Amino acid sequence: MTDLIRGLQGPRTARQELFYDLEDAASIIGWAVVQLSDMAGSEANSTKAQALKKICELMSLEQTKLSGYADEVKAGTITRPEAS
Repeated sequence: MTDLIRGLQGPRTARQELFYDLEDAASIIGWAVVQLSDMAGSEANSTKAQALKKICELMSLEQTKLSGYADEVKAGTITRPEAS
């Protein structure tokens, strides 16, 4: 069965590669947020905990942004305004 599954996977297009890279990056960020949140919880209201919580907030925003980019790539709707 594994051979059959491997046989179905051909070379990826550049768009597919970008999509998977963006999804992977978003997943790694999500994992890091969970780990940092756990660390912040064990620090109990210290300055370090507050800094970790802020980092988690920022990383979560970036994770959402990357996930949105991945969705755009998958849908083929990538549009960006020209730089001025």
